[in-house]
Amino acid sequence: MLASLTISALQNRAAPTHEQVMHHLDIACERAGLIRTHASTIRILERISREISRAESVLDFIGRGEVQPH
Repeated sequence: MLASLTISALQNRAAPTHEQVMHHLDIACERAGLIRTHASTIRILERISREISRAESVLDFIGRGEVQPH
């Protein structure tokens, strides 16, 4: 889930929509057999945000892309 959202955000140069994020989250929880709670959702979404930011920083560092602000 994290990888597909990060790749999508970097390829499209735009943050995924709320609906896309929640769709991926639902699929990931279902596959892992997890029951999604408010607290777990917040933790997962914070992790997604960090991963996207980290990936953007790496691209900036190696000069492979001009990341546009969200």
